[in-house]
Amino acid sequence: MAAVKAAVATGLVACGFTPSGGGGSSIDAATDGDGPQVIDARDLDAVPGFFCDRSNADLRLCLTFQEGGVIDASGSNLTITATKIGFGPGIVDDAVQVDASSDIHVEENAALDVTTALTMETFVFVVDVPNPRAGLMDNNGQWGMWLGANMRPYCTMGGSTVSGPTIATGQWTHVACVFDNLTYRIFVDGSLFGTVNRQVPAPTGGVDGMNLGQDNTPMGPNDPLSGALDELRIWGSVRSPEQIAEAAGRRGG
Repeated sequence: MAAVKAAVATGLVACGFTPSGGGGSSIDAATDGDGPQVIDARDLDAVPGFFCDRSNADLRLCLTFQEGGVIDASGSNLTITATKIGFGPGIVDDAVQVDASSDIHVEENAALDVTTALTMETFVFVVDVPNPRAGLMDNNGQWGMWLGANMRPYCTMGGSTVSGPTIATGQWTHVACVFDNLTYRIFVDGSLFGTVNRQVPAPTGGVDGMNLGQDNTPMGPNDPLSGALDELRIWGSVRSPEQIAEAAGRRGG
């Protein structure tokens, strides 16, 4: 983890990002460490520029990383545990840093069992090229977002795969995938890159919950990301190209 923290910090400074500092927000959050963390979010409306709208029922998961905690600020009341993670400067305020020892797990919840409308999005910062792949988010048996050894992000859903363009290590990239029960599309940095036809609802039979920054299997996590994630959201609705472009342009603050 120390190597990942150093590499992410070096890359962020090279890209013009600097640590955000204290900020003075009133979030109660878990602190970094090796043991399980209790995720608690309170007084989130006090955070300037906060991007999670808890009143929007379509927002099923919305993670922010403030004061050293992994916080779900959606209204879904999801249970999250996180171990062996780091924190550093992100697109807005802090990002979560992960490596092969990290584990961020979202327990199984019906809020993530979407059928005919789904949008998943996140910023990703890659330190090491994955081999053979890295999991960005994996709702096991249902859908997920990945990064291949060719550095191309892609999203899966019950036999359907849509792939994006090659992205670079050492910089932040926004990736979003959208399913509308007709097509499955991938956007990279706000631009549409790939589309596949899919007129079959998303599967909902998974019982293992979701992992972030790695694969999620009944045997345990695999395919870790070496890098960082920020501004991660999952919607039970179809976000428009304009909304995705707006999210991709959310830098600094």
